[in-house]
Amino acid sequence: MAEIISERKNMKLRIELAKMDLSDLRKPAQILDFAKDANDQEFTLLQLDADVLKVIENGGNLIIRGNEDDSAVLCTDDSTYNIKRALTSNKMLLIPECTREKEQMPELFSSGKDEEIVPLHRDVVGWSSEYLELKRIHPQTTRLVDLLKQNYYKGPQHEQDDGQKSYTLSELLEEVQASEVEVMTYLCKLNACCVDGRWRLLDFGYLVDCMGELFQLIDSESWSCGSVPFIEATQKINDSGELVPTFILKHLLGSYGSQIPTNDGIVCYAIDEAKVCRLFAEMLLRDVQKFNLSEFLDVWKYSVPAGMVTNEKYLLGLALVDKCSNPHTVKLFKVDQLPLDMDARFNALFDVKEKWTFEQIEPYIEDVCIKGQTVSAMLTKYARASNLNGVKVYSTRKSGSKS
Repeated sequence: MAEIISERKNMKLRIELAKMDLSDLRKPAQILDFAKDANDQEFTLLQLDADVLKVIENGGNLIIRGNEDDSAVLCTDDSTYNIKRALTSNKMLLIPECTREKEQMPELFSSGKDEEIVPLHRDVVGWSSEYLELKRIHPQTTRLVDLLKQNYYKGPQHEQDDGQKSYTLSELLEEVQASEVEVMTYLCKLNACCVDGRWRLLDFGYLVDCMGELFQLIDSESWSCGSVPFIEATQKINDSGELVPTFILKHLLGSYGSQIPTNDGIVCYAIDEAKVCRLFAEMLLRDVQKFNLSEFLDVWKYSVPAGMVTNEKYLLGLALVDKCSNPHTVKLFKVDQLPLDMDARFNALFDVKEKWTFEQIEPYIEDVCIKGQTVSAMLTKYARASNLNGVKVYSTRKSGSKS
């Protein structure tokens, strides 16, 4: 009892020294005692947003990724964060048993007379004037593309031990600064294929040959592009040779179409017209610097499989149409050729085209927008809007530009 009274006197003395009134004291009262071995070297504090906190609370994993020359990033299963060291003007104390919420010890927050306040001792085990700050960033996928380009898949007849490296998913995750979900998403976006457990990009010439075989089969069997029977296609496509293995055919149908439900249980795929038309457009534009737009549209129209109709909108994010030149021209300009850094990306866009409509520029921006960002917000930040002949266009914010 004497000890409790002494603690109360000590507490009241501290309140007086702080020039506070006892009535200002919030319960529970906690007295901080610095442990003998307390220091600022044993701990590193990490600031968490709600999403990362939820990962920890649910028992998920946080992984720091990066090679020796990289700035480290932190990855959850589906997100990537930049790690930056931040300083504070005041020291932050690490107190493991500090009572902060009423739900932790509701009896300590109950009302009562001042004399009933019994101070609690809490050990301070460390302190810091800095912490690690997390900022959600776009996955760093440039290295992923570089690794995949080391060894294109050109078909089974070209597979040999020539020393070229290919990578499993685990090996890619060791090299790429991105979460597993983000890496898998980007692999799908690149139409990468898993060959014997290793991820590969298809050689473009081989891809075109395989798609040619597929559409030749569809035409000869009088199948609809809206319903291609998978099993029957695998049985017939390689009658003249093993150009298109079953796993490649399934990959192509999944990349350029989607599986559809059927009443008889037969696995069928519907070919996506836009994706196929874009493939044939890239094939035409790949080896030329510029193409007369009118001539290109005619050639493109007759190059696609029967029943498919080309549309200039299919070129968005794939090719750059210039209707200010005489004659109008078109050239290949793929979004995956642009840098990931937002400043560098807008610089690259305005270097090749002075003014963009929203529809034109959107495909070149939306892939680098992370959670909570929109294309409109990025344009507001990095571009200048103006009106051209009644149409809203975007140009560079840099001074001295032509725009």
